Amino acid sequence: MDLPGASYFYTLAQVGITFSGFAALLVAVRQMSGTGMGPFHLWVARSYVQSGMVTAVNAMLAPLLFGLGVAEKPTWQFTSAFVAVQSITLISLVPRQWHQATNRPMQMRVKVHMGLGILINIALLLNAAGWPYSPMGGVVMLAISWNLFAFFAQFAESIRFFFEEEEND
Repeated sequence: MDLPGASYFYTLAQVGITFSGFAALLVAVRQMSGTGMGPFHLWVARSYVQSGMVTAVNAMLAPLLFGLGVAEKPTWQFTSAFVAVQSITLISLVPRQWHQATNRPMQMRVKVHMGLGILINIALLLNAAGWPYSPMGGVVMLAISWNLFAFFAQFAESIRFFFEEEEND
């Protein structure tokens, strides 16, 4: 018997890996154009590749645990806690990484992305605790999907910067 929603998680993992590959390909295209990569360009590119790979790992965790014989409820609890702690840690590093990579002020869209990410990960922590409802996979799906969809939106917004602007820091 498969974990409920397993096919959704496998699809998220595939899309995450594809997103990472596409982001890496865009780095190569930028470099082939003869335009250098400044610290901010490198950080942005690394963030996109990392996001896709983190999505893939997180999406495969619940089906792996269930496949190893962990019951459904503890699978959702452990996966929720793991994804939330890992995501909150990565989100908390963004301001410092941003300021190390550029002198630009952090854009509002990035702050909104971070704020919504924290809220969704709080929901994951509540899911892990089993409050106010019994742990469920839908909350895990939402959180992992949010990470990927939010980075899609960031990627679409930053494509102009990535290909058209020179870094002026």
